[in-house]
Amino acid sequence: MKKMAMSLISGVLFSFATAAVASSPTIEAILFPSTVHFHHEGRINTLEDNDNTILNYNNSVYVPLRSFAEKMGATVNYTPPNSETGSLPQIDIHSAPMQWGLVAVQPPGNLPLSPLSLKLGSVKADAGTNSDFIGIYAELFNTGKEIIDITKTKLEIKIEKVTEEKLELVWSGEISSPTSPGELMIPSSNTEVVWARKSPILHWDKKDMNGNLVPPGQYQISLSQPANIEYSIAFAPAGSPAGKIESQTINPDTSNTTVVYIQ
Repeated sequence: MKKMAMSLISGVLFSFATAAVASSPTIEAILFPSTVHFHHEGRINTLEDNDNTILNYNNSVYVPLRSFAEKMGATVNYTPPNSETGSLPQIDIHSAPMQWGLVAVQPPGNLPLSPLSLKLGSVKADAGTNSDFIGIYAELFNTGKEIIDITKTKLEIKIEKVTEEKLELVWSGEISSPTSPGELMIPSSNTEVVWARKSPILHWDKKDMNGNLVPPGQYQISLSQPANIEYSIAFAPAGSPAGKIESQTINPDTSNTTVVYIQ
């Protein structure tokens, strides 16, 4: 295979034109034509080698940073070095904001709280029974008669192995709401439909907190502590304090707990 000298940054390549590159240390890497698939929330984006130089150095594969980030929905900004201040080149990666989808369901019979109710669910992050990830999501239901704007919430999630004796904690993560007002409005509900917001997928790689693959068995997904959800009534009627922040605490219980089986 052809060889070439390239400067590597943080395990990925970043293409830019600057005289400073000439004075950087060089290494010898091998051209490594490959197709790279990015799996994100059940979708697959492909990075072809045709327009992106993929390299192999010391048995590690390096892909262009900008192409990698943009395939994941992020943006990349490059600031060249400043000889006057002695600053190094700066690369800023701005991740894409997570989106909460709007869904409508038939009124279920087990949403006791008002105006907000929470359910947790799980999906295979990739197709097939041998998926390396379990996708965890939350659904926030508005069972009230007013349009609600969620202003702040953080759902702390835990996964426990179910045994005959007890529940054993194996992993934890969190799902947060957008930070800008108006991004998480939930329409009011009625006797025919209940509206909800479905969170982005939280990926669990089937490993415990020490990085070891968990054994086959039954695993319970639930809130690790009560979730305090702040919200306001959107388009408040006359005489009501517009934009007043209210809150509701949702406690962990069977209505917001789900179970997955790992083979």
